[in-house]
Amino acid sequence: MSSAPRMIVPVLLAACAACGGGEQEREVMKPEETVVGELVTAPGRVEDRTNAAMDAHREQLQQRLREDEGDVEERE
Repeated sequence: MSSAPRMIVPVLLAACAACGGGEQEREVMKPEETVVGELVTAPGRVEDRTNAAMDAHREQLQQRLREDEGDVEERE
C-alpha cells in the first residue's frame, strides 16, 4: 500500500505541470500606459519645455539684434 501513494504523487505532479495549455502571448503595455507613465514621459515634457524656452529666448535675441543693427544703419 505504501508504494501506491508514491506512484500517484509523481503522476499527479506531472499532470498538474502539463495543465495550462502552453504559453499564451500576453499583451505588453507601453510604459506610458502604466502607473509609472508620469515618470517615463517626464523627460520628454521637460525637453519640450526647455526647447520652447530656448526658442523664445533665441527669438528675443534675434529681435534685439535686428533692432540694434537697424539703429547702426540709421547712424551711418
